Amino acid sequence: MSESPSSPPDHLVANRNCGSCVACCDILEIDDPALRKPPHILCPHCTGAGCRIYPARPQTCRTWYCLWRRIEAMPELLRPDKSRVVFSIDRRIPERTPFERNYVVARAMDGLADFERPQIKSVLNMFIEEGSLPVWISFGGNKRMIYPSPEFADAIVNPRTTTRQSLVSAALDWRKQYGMD
Repeated sequence: MSESPSSPPDHLVANRNCGSCVACCDILEIDDPALRKPPHILCPHCTGAGCRIYPARPQTCRTWYCLWRRIEAMPELLRPDKSRVVFSIDRRIPERTPFERNYVVARAMDGLADFERPQIKSVLNMFIEEGSLPVWISFGGNKRMIYPSPEFADAIVNPRTTTRQSLVSAALDWRKQYGMD
């Protein structure tokens, strides 16, 4: 499995449901023995308003929730079908960089311009300011890390040899918080 969905949530926002949103049925890659579906292809079980096999859906679908379902600070207008961006916590197995162990990813449904809208920028900045996980943006099968910055990432990965010695103290703290040490 190249990208693995998030683990079951410890918390879902009360009285917040997917409703008719089926963004995850389209944008996510599902690599489960019960269903193999590439990203950006609508699941064959999606009716356009829900799942045809909901009671028997794969385990991946049973345990995955977007961050709109998990973070109360994300308002109704950020529901994925309304905002056209799906925010989630993911991990890549195997990780290619230490920044793929666990990370926030924003997946645009329509194009890179989705990330330029003020409400999307605001949420991306919220995750960056919180600072505990890397933040990536993704569209069309390409993903790019926007936090940590390239300079800070170098200090995190190479604290002894980075040219950005002023960042080393914060980088060492970040490594500890992220579980790299």
